[in-house]
Amino acid sequence: MLNGRDSLDLQTAVYAVENAYYNGNLNKDVFDKQIDIYAEFSKRILLSGDVRYDGKGDEQSAMTQCAVFVFMTDTIPMQVGDTVIGHPPFEYNFDDYSGREDWSNMFVSRMMETRRGNCHSMPLLYKMIMDRLGEECWLALAPNHMYIKARNQRAGWYNIELTCADFPTDAWLTASGYIHLDAIRNGVYMDTLSVKQSVALCLTDLAQGYMHKYGIRDGRFITQCCDTVLTYYPNYINAWLLKAHVMSQLYQKEEKQELKQEMDKVYTRIHELGYRKMPQEMYLSWLYSLNEYSNEYRIKKIVSFNYGDRHKTISKE
Repeated sequence: MLNGRDSLDLQTAVYAVENAYYNGNLNKDVFDKQIDIYAEFSKRILLSGDVRYDGKGDEQSAMTQCAVFVFMTDTIPMQVGDTVIGHPPFEYNFDDYSGREDWSNMFVSRMMETRRGNCHSMPLLYKMIMDRLGEECWLALAPNHMYIKARNQRAGWYNIELTCADFPTDAWLTASGYIHLDAIRNGVYMDTLSVKQSVALCLTDLAQGYMHKYGIRDGRFITQCCDTVLTYYPNYINAWLLKAHVMSQLYQKEEKQELKQEMDKVYTRIHELGYRKMPQEMYLSWLYSLNEYSNEYRIKKIVSFNYGDRHKTISKE
């Protein structure tokens, strides 16, 4: 896809990475069909008449964003025979949110199976559903984190945070202090990713899956993945960090001077891009700090969703 031989398709790239981890045993038909089902469910929410948007000219796009958000984050009543049951939302996987215990917990396929995801699988699935529905949204990055950026005429650009089902402003994203101004200037964080960049970052996921299964070994495969990513997405910080980690591990074993010189260049580049390490223990605190802040950290109302006697405003009035 990246070199132009095949068309760019994020869903195909995500499947390829996860299938590789499962040694070719992930059923593509089942994977694709499940996303089709989610897209159809979201379309039914859209067509239910319960989505409200008072902007002009982009109603379809804005209300589709709402429908997919509601599908992923809220319990939806649905008729099954003579009974109404609640279709449950996806939940955040507190037990293994970074895939340390089981790397497959980072996967979209795993989230579709368990309905528990994280800041990697949730935005990927949201983006793939939106792609299936023919509407735009963009992946974006923050330290140790991925989320969705979208826009409409009423609200302008806004952020979609699926892990806590909210719409934080850029001010909240920078409130932690771990997003350096240089990282914003260099497009490392808080910028929209192109389709090519989104596909490229999947190669880093492939490399990390390899490392979790087999270790670093001689480092060649992981480094090759990182270098390929950086060819098409030069400032992708996770590729730089993974490459630096591999070189550091190899240097500890071999202590070759030329390896140290190359490693120092990589770490210098990481610093120049504006990266500052965010401790793992700070991550969850930062992620859920939105509930502790005042309403200035939430964007204004985007759209509304009604069902039965319930009313949900997508962000505050």
